[in-house]
Amino acid sequence: MRYISKLLLVLILIQCNITSAQEQQEILIVGDMHQLPGIVKRAYKPMVKKILKYEPQLIMGEYAKAGDTAAMGEWNSRFKEAYLKAKDSIFFNEEEIRTLITTPNRSLDSLDFKKLQAYYLSMGDQANNRMYRYFARHGATEKFKPYGNQNPDLTFQLMRQLNLKIIHGVDSHKGYAGYWPAWQRALKTGTKEGQKAFKKALRQDKWGNIFAGVSGSLGRYMNKPETLDAYYRINSLRYSGFSGEDYELQMKKWDNRNVAMAKNILEVLKNNDVKRSVLIVGSGHAKAVSEELKQLDPNLKVIMYHSIKEHIK
Repeated sequence: MRYISKLLLVLILIQCNITSAQEQQEILIVGDMHQLPGIVKRAYKPMVKKILKYEPQLIMGEYAKAGDTAAMGEWNSRFKEAYLKAKDSIFFNEEEIRTLITTPNRSLDSLDFKKLQAYYLSMGDQANNRMYRYFARHGATEKFKPYGNQNPDLTFQLMRQLNLKIIHGVDSHKGYAGYWPAWQRALKTGTKEGQKAFKKALRQDKWGNIFAGVSGSLGRYMNKPETLDAYYRINSLRYSGFSGEDYELQMKKWDNRNVAMAKNILEVLKNNDVKRSVLIVGSGHAKAVSEELKQLDPNLKVIMYHSIKEHIK
């Protein structure tokens, strides 16, 4: 009887430890603009410095999961064609690839990066294929030429400086085809009041970007709650004056994509024993994904970039 009691106590303690570990997991959500105007192409650099102080252990991005041909077909048909050709025709030395994946990037050379680039192409993993193509060209060094794009300037620089090996793609385009045409049709058929509200939001965002870029605070501006809400509404036309079948369709597809993204994030966190993670995602997704994560997993601590100072040492 005593043995059974002790065993039960051990099982309870183990369960408590697991629960405690889950409660400690947190995710920092960083909204980005994808491609910045040339005049402010260095604006991602201060964001990199701030995120490094948060000391993340894992990076997730707005890339499709490996093998997601739906996303490839909609956004990058050339990569899809290359992947379908490579997946059955390129073969690798598994031991060599395993060694390359576990070796710090700073210890690898251009040829090693090209091997990893080809490997991730054959896996249909666009995020890591792109990253290792970038490293093959520029190396995993401290100096880099800013492009004003979140891939090389934000995501890849974080991966390089944190010496992380794998970007976790969490986007999903299952059932997403048709969103953009429906959005365009819904915009055209909106009332004058609805279109006026939409244009006003675009105008405010344009000037907000200009002033934030000039003052060196673009990252902070992009991640203000008001800005995230504005991008969310722009991407799904959430204004009075829009209605109809196309309006409902584009809104449903936008919402479903954000829900799928949140579920993929939780799957990544479940499979990786990390405390601090970062999601780099378009600012239009940040609000919806954060809210969905809070609903799906109340134990997960969701941190938005605008409050990052409260969570760094």
